[in-house]
Amino acid sequence: MKRLILFARSVIPEDPAQLFFLGGSVLLLISMQLRCFPLGPDYAPGSNVFLGGSYEDPFARAYQSWLLFSIAARLPIVFAGAAGLFICFWPGTHPVRRLFGFVCLPALAGVAAICGRSLYLAQQGGPHNQAWAFSTVWSLGPAVHMSAVGIALVLVFWSRLAMGITSLPLSLAHTEDAAPRQDEIWKRIRTFIWISVAAWPIGIVAFYSVLLRFVNYRSLPANAPLGAALGTGLLGGVAAWAIGEGRWKELRQFTRLSKTKFCMLGVTFPIAINLIPNLVAYLSDRIHWAAFELGKVSPPIFASYFRFPDPYYFWLLFSAAFEEIIWRGYLQPRFVQRFGVIRGVFLLGLVWSASHFLGDFQKTTEDYQVLLRLTSRLGLCVAMSYALGWLTLRSGSIWPAALTHGLHNVWAFSGAHSLDGQDPLLVKTIIWICWGLLGFALFRFWPPSNAKDVSDQLADIGAEPTWFDN
Repeated sequence: MKRLILFARSVIPEDPAQLFFLGGSVLLLISMQLRCFPLGPDYAPGSNVFLGGSYEDPFARAYQSWLLFSIAARLPIVFAGAAGLFICFWPGTHPVRRLFGFVCLPALAGVAAICGRSLYLAQQGGPHNQAWAFSTVWSLGPAVHMSAVGIALVLVFWSRLAMGITSLPLSLAHTEDAAPRQDEIWKRIRTFIWISVAAWPIGIVAFYSVLLRFVNYRSLPANAPLGAALGTGLLGGVAAWAIGEGRWKELRQFTRLSKTKFCMLGVTFPIAINLIPNLVAYLSDRIHWAAFELGKVSPPIFASYFRFPDPYYFWLLFSAAFEEIIWRGYLQPRFVQRFGVIRGVFLLGLVWSASHFLGDFQKTTEDYQVLLRLTSRLGLCVAMSYALGWLTLRSGSIWPAALTHGLHNVWAFSGAHSLDGQDPLLVKTIIWICWGLLGFALFRFWPPSNAKDVSDQLADIGAEPTWFDN
């Protein structure tokens, strides 16, 4: 337990108050994906009520108008979240003024616009008192709720910063200062981290917003391979720029072919883990049949609980390969070299998970779903980061990890690991626990190369080490 506490303390900011700033900025950043309208009696969870009605219906036109307004009003809130993550790394010479001007004011303005507009539209009939106003605003959903919580967290940190109790930029405990020659490379690494978490998702949203002006949204595929490949490829180019002069030598090294046994493990891990929920469902039904229905009905058929994923989703193998070039290829050696294997892989998993926030909160209609999806994303990516990191460190190549990552995505996006009637939360929990147990077992019983070996590899290819601190 003591070791676990020490590890937890080593992976949070040196000043724990900075977690308020980070958490508040993330909540502001994801506000665009959350529900920002009152739930009607005909609302179906996961549906988009704004785009389903006829424009000849006054009610539908009102919702369309509110959709456009709420998107415009949330733009400064999203900007505030991105600015908050930027200020974490680059507070400038006047961090108090920068934080208040670029984070607090835009977020407050956006929330005030949404609340004011909703009260104006709802003012017809009924008593207009404080309880009515609060109820009207609260009914708008998690976009307003999470924005308010994010603003509150940022203001708490801002007040402490103004009083000199806390400080910026973001820094972790138990780290050393970077050498002067390494500082420029680290600045580019920090730029990449910010782009991958904040600027890149905002750019994708802006791109599709412009595209939808010329293309009917119904004609866009749900998971367009070209768009995913283009976005991930551009992000990979930014990662290569951040690494510096040794990028091409390093690329050739970690993209070399791996031993067959590691590729086989890369295929086996995701398939086995994603079949476990189906196996649990079969065993549960089999036990229930043996206990209550033996001799009355036929037993469950084993083969009916498993199905092959839709071949369409195998294009995800290519996007996973691009991601592994970025995270396990370019960034993991530097995180490991700076923090050690266990701590470095954990921190890399946190950053990797944050880069997925863009698609995690779409159609989120309730407050509890925000916390649930945030926890699920962080837990899954950190757990998978250890399995993917182990494969890369042991094989010296990203291809086994790319196979594992890609096949997991194929099963997840195609829904092949879930059955009709299964609780999706239970399925995700089982998979998340399995990845965590796998990562623990791999690092416990077959530990990979240590940080010194990684540092020697970086030196061999002529790349200067990069440091995750100021």
